[in-house]
Amino acid sequence: MKLTSEIETALRILFENGHEAYCVGGCVRDHLMGIQPHDYDITTSAKPQEILECFTEYKTLTVGLKHGTVTVIINGEPIEITTYRIDGEYKDSRHPETVAFTKDLREDTSRRDFTVNSIAYSPVTGYTDHHNGIKDIDNKIIRCVGEPYKRFTEDALRILRALRFASTLGFTIEDETSKAIHDLKLLLKNIAAERIYTEFTKLICGKNARKILNEFHDVIAVFIPEITPMVGFEQNNPHHCYDVYTHTLVSLESIAPEPLLRWTMLLHDIGKPHCYTENETGGHFYGHYKISSDITKTVLKRLKASKEMIEHTALLVYRHDTLIPITDKSIRRLLMKMGEEDIFLLYDINRADAKAQAKHQIKQRLERIDLLEQKTKEIIAKNECFTKKALAINGNDLIDAGIPKGKEIGIIIDKLLCAVVDQKIENNKEALIKRASQIYRSL
Repeated sequence: MKLTSEIETALRILFENGHEAYCVGGCVRDHLMGIQPHDYDITTSAKPQEILECFTEYKTLTVGLKHGTVTVIINGEPIEITTYRIDGEYKDSRHPETVAFTKDLREDTSRRDFTVNSIAYSPVTGYTDHHNGIKDIDNKIIRCVGEPYKRFTEDALRILRALRFASTLGFTIEDETSKAIHDLKLLLKNIAAERIYTEFTKLICGKNARKILNEFHDVIAVFIPEITPMVGFEQNNPHHCYDVYTHTLVSLESIAPEPLLRWTMLLHDIGKPHCYTENETGGHFYGHYKISSDITKTVLKRLKASKEMIEHTALLVYRHDTLIPITDKSIRRLLMKMGEEDIFLLYDINRADAKAQAKHQIKQRLERIDLLEQKTKEIIAKNECFTKKALAINGNDLIDAGIPKGKEIGIIIDKLLCAVVDQKIENNKEALIKRASQIYRSL
């Protein structure tokens, strides 16, 4: 296993001082899968005080000393070194009340979450695999170390971590582990919203996200109960061949694995079951984009996403069903409302949405989106005005022209921009000042 020079130094120093030392966890798993590790964790038979004695020549941090972790700074790189340990009782479904140190690597790996994360590696002894993690990597299986019910009861976040690993690695969850996840899903109520948001965001960006979200929708519903009405909700519409939830998962799978885009696709139709109507032409979901946008805000606020993430996702969900004429005027108006970056994200969202609809109309819809995108790029290339920043005047110009400070300035600027976008007036300072005076008098 290829290690960084800093990790090699840490392992060598521990070994030269008579202690066992191994890389363990995700770095070993990733290496065995041919993925370049980014984070390295070291476990050792040395007790915390002995670790400190080994690294007197280096800066050390002892924030995690209570749980046996010392952080050593080597060449500016922080390296976490943790003593072999046995966890005590878990009372909060997250953290052990106590830890006991041990000299036995097997006891340490027996407390870890999944077999694929329990493999240890030392340049001296090679791989140590007490729980057949290498075999599970080869077979692409996520399996708990030991008894699944015990592992998940100890730390409920492991439920979501199992789903996340299965999604990002493209693995299958072993039957007993899967059963325990379904049975113990309500333990997720004990986990902080921020932790759930972080793990779940990684999950929906995984290559196996559609399969996991489908198989474990009841688990996801513990913290996003709003998805439950979507499951199996038939659309009864010639434009759709899937129920609402399946359509959602197919569209999610069809877009780039970026958090903003994946969250948008997950939530873009979440309001549909709340506005379903039916007539002689089939099922309809009038206004679902607004309901979906409102639910998006509710979900992401509950999960403590950033304000920017909440607002951006809700905007894209609100706009996802926008179908504009393929005209320069309509495109300029949309550019004015959304901006350059978001309009191209919208086209990506439109494509993913189209790919999850009835097969007979996919080609036509994709061709239409391609044409919209092409014309949008042409408009941008002409440097046409569709933002306030590109207007030939600003608020100070209006004040200099005799219009008093106040809310009217903003109203006038908005009206001028609309007039320029619609090409009712040239983006010319003199013409804009004249029109501004007319607008002010009308106000």
